Formats: sequence, C-alpha cells, structure tokens
Amino acid sequence: AVAVLDLQQHAQQVLQLVRACSSIRSNTAHEELQQLWQLHTWLLDLQLAGGQGLQGSLTGQQLQQCRAACDQGLQQAAGKRHTDFQRSVFAAVQRLTIAWQQQPQMEQLSVGRDGVIPDGALLLDIAGRTVDGVLVAVEADGPWHFRQPDGGLMGTTQYRNRALAARGYSLVSVPGHKWAELQGDAQRQQQYLLQRFEKAGIL
Repeated sequence: AVAVLDLQQHAQQVLQLVRACSSIRSNTAHEELQQLWQLHTWLLDLQLAGGQGLQGSLTGQQLQQCRAACDQGLQQAAGKRHTDFQRSVFAAVQRLTIAWQQQPQMEQLSVGRDGVIPDGALLLDIAGRTVDGVLVAVEADGPWHFRQPDGGLMGTTQYRNRALAARGYSLVSVPGHKWAELQGDAQRQQQYLLQRFEKAGIL
C-alpha cells in the first residue's frame, strides 16, 4: 500500500518494519513476497531511504524469494489476461507506420533502469522500442483502472505509470471506453493511436 499510494514520507519506517520482521518470514505467503518485491523496486525507483531498496533489511536469499514469487505471478498473469480489447489494440499498433528497433509484442516484462535487462517489476500489455531507442509501453486500460464515479486513475494504475516513467518508458494509455467509441473502425483506431503516440512524445 505504501508503494501504491507513493507514501514516500514513510519509506524509512517501512524499512524498519521489514527489518524487524525479516527473522520470522519462513511462513510468508506468496502474495506477501510479491508485495515485498514491489516495495523493493519502488524504493529503488525513487532512491528512497538510502537508495538500496530492501537490501540490508532482507538477506540476498530472501530478496531472491521475493523476486521469484513476483516472476511466477507475472508469468501466471501473462497466460490469463489476453482480452479482445488488448488484441484489438495490439493489431492496431502493428498497423502503425512507425520504425521499430524492437517490434511491439504483447505481455512483455518491463526492463529495469538500464533499459535492457527485465527487472520483474511490471507485465506490460504491449511493449516495443523505436529506432530512436524510445521504450514504448501501450496499456489497454479497462474499467478497473478508473475510479467511480469521478473517473480518476486507481492507485495501482498510478503506481504502474510512475514505475514505467522511472524505467524510461513512454506510456500510451488506451482507455477501454474511448476505444469502444471507435466501433472497430481500423482507420479511426489508427488516427486515435497516432494522437496518443504524439501526446506521449513518441512521434
């Protein structure tokens, strides 16, 4: 919750709490290990509380367990979350006349701040790299990404966006309700995506 809500003022207290609980982690649930890895990457992204993440608060073996749990969760999610909406956006992205160094692919792990090695922090709907070296993340954002009734972004989506920015990605968000308004018209879809890519500074 601290990472999702970006409560930077509590980073030091969270580190102290993790350190105090590290000796009783033998029965830690899979989901809690994933949350610890999320916390670790958040601390690293923002260089908070010493900029070492949970290194020093957890052992190297414990951090590896957290990373493994997160990787497993992302792999399981990758096989379950393809939707017609995602596939439609992906097909439209493939039709764009953009020069790619790495062609866009679905269900890609985010790369770390080095821009090369996957870091297990996020699973992206669609990701590629332009010939200019720009990392592009295209997210097909369904209704669960938006609060009701005001339509603002959910905390988890705000966390995703911050994490992508920290890794150097240019984000193209495609809200599901906007995509539905295009009624499957390929030309309108391309025009809409081009506008979103321009807004993100990619074109």
